[in-house]
Amino acid sequence: MNRVFWGAAFALVFAAGCAQTQRAADTTLAAAKAQVNPTLSTTDATFMTTAARGGLAEVQMGQLAQRNGRSEAVKRFGRHMVEHHGRSNQEMAALAQQKQITPPGTMGAEQQRIYDDLSKLRGGAFDRAYAQAMVQDHQEDLRLYQEEAANGTDPDVKAFAARHVPLLQEHLRMAQRLPRR
Repeated sequence: MNRVFWGAAFALVFAAGCAQTQRAADTTLAAAKAQVNPTLSTTDATFMTTAARGGLAEVQMGQLAQRNGRSEAVKRFGRHMVEHHGRSNQEMAALAQQKQITPPGTMGAEQQRIYDDLSKLRGGAFDRAYAQAMVQDHQEDLRLYQEEAANGTDPDVKAFAARHVPLLQEHLRMAQRLPRR
């Protein structure tokens, strides 16, 4: 294995450890937003903020996969992410407007670090690191959406999450089949 791949793999694992910090920041931001819209719980607002950041990251990383990937499977998956998460992002923006919340305009710090690490890779090294990142990311997204679908308090936000669970399950299956050699 080359050093670039292991460096990227280490960075991805490190970034995953920063997820707790990002979630805490999202919770604080969501709490402030919930005060603007007192009918939306902090939990629902946090979900919306976290999901919006994740959706933006999926689109940008999907675009990167189309440029830096070697295998056609990775490039096709990247196109799929841009298309599906692009539509989901539009739905989220409409829901946020309805709930009087301004969704974040950028991906989170953790996602930005992963994007930056991936952007330094090309070909097979990119394919392996991207596949690993997408499996981990979709596992986390799936847990987030399932939790909101089961326990959300706002019926619209809860329904949004529930509608997207099957799509995220499919994305996870697709990511798990990406080339890793």
